[in-house]
Amino acid sequence: MIRRALQLDPDVSNYHNSLGLALHGQRQFDDALGAWRIAVSLDPEDADIHNNLGMVLCDLRQYGDAEPALRRALELRPDYAGAMNNLGRILVWKGEYDAAAALLTRACSSDPENSTYWNSLGVALRESGKIDRALAAFARALEIAPDLADAHVNRAQIMLLRGEYDAGWRELEWRLRHPRHAARDTARFWSGGDISDRTVLLWAEQGYGDAIQFIRYAPLVAARGARVIVQCRPALHALFGAIDGIAETVGPDDAPAHDCHAALMSLPEILGCAPDPAPYLDAPAAMALGAKQGRSVGLVWAGNPDHANDRNRSHALRDFAPLVPKKAEFYALQTGDAAMESAPDGLAVTALGGCLANFLDTAAALAAMDLVIAVDTATAHLSGALGRPVWLILPPNPDWRWGAAGETTLWYGSMRLFRQMRSEAPAALFERIAGAPAAL
Repeated sequence: MIRRALQLDPDVSNYHNSLGLALHGQRQFDDALGAWRIAVSLDPEDADIHNNLGMVLCDLRQYGDAEPALRRALELRPDYAGAMNNLGRILVWKGEYDAAAALLTRACSSDPENSTYWNSLGVALRESGKIDRALAAFARALEIAPDLADAHVNRAQIMLLRGEYDAGWRELEWRLRHPRHAARDTARFWSGGDISDRTVLLWAEQGYGDAIQFIRYAPLVAARGARVIVQCRPALHALFGAIDGIAETVGPDDAPAHDCHAALMSLPEILGCAPDPAPYLDAPAAMALGAKQGRSVGLVWAGNPDHANDRNRSHALRDFAPLVPKKAEFYALQTGDAAMESAPDGLAVTALGGCLANFLDTAAALAAMDLVIAVDTATAHLSGALGRPVWLILPPNPDWRWGAAGETTLWYGSMRLFRQMRSEAPAALFERIAGAPAAL
């Protein structure tokens, strides 16, 4: 109907704005962006249009372009709570947590019955380390909207960060109400009943690291008498296909016959399992590296750039400069665009990324390493799953699975955690890493 209106009169900004809202509601973000760009060109003094433009740019993670649009919306309407909320999301992404919390507090004061604003405030407070205040914000969001899945998931992550696993796993199940899971057959969700002689499809819902971390529970499902199929991205097929109890691996778009299904990350809740630091993957034959004159140390400095927290967790290869005087053989296990970065002067690094076609190849490379130093990526998870020594570099606001403090983790016994302090520059962090005893 809106398109028909636009055919009759294409120069009405409100029609393009309305079209953007309809498209955004269908999660057609690129098309919504196009509609709002036209709308703002027709009426550059409309605060709502600037806010909508900034909102969809946030959804597309084009934060640099979103910020000017939202600041313009607030120039036009200083008390615009919706624009405060969207700008607060950007400030969280930029790591300006205190500024984000201040802005989002204003949004909540302006519209105290808006659950989305309270949830956003909780995220800003959590990322700044104010955990108790974050929990209070999430609680307020859920008082207003008890079924707000994002607030439940955010609260679950704090529970898990604190080691409150039983309550945390239950609360984390709210993530399955996200629209991206809407196509799943809820009638066939497996919740722990008898599965003997039945086929169970276990699906990887998030990144490679999550899949590697939670594949540990697949053999326990098979031990209940089920035929287990794992649905995951192709790069994991060879690695997971070698695990005892997994009968078959299929791609994300494949639809094999099955009796029931579950997300890999739901298995701790379904099975009632606690974290276990023991290795659970068998290492393949080690990759041949040729003659060596020192310990073999693998480096991974960047994760998936599309990850929501990648700005905080990834580093540049040049940050590893304090390793220059160490008498070790350094190997880059980095893949993607970051693998093209130049090493700092004096640090000789042999690139292996071109040899890593899948995660079984990566496992072979890890088997040849005496130590891996990595940011929070799938390679770090794989190192721990294989029982290989790994030093994990964490940002000041670590993911829930690494806990809030300490150098060890309940998930991987061979892993040592190096936590960046909130006031610590990357150079100081890497000096600490280079000065650590033993493996180097």
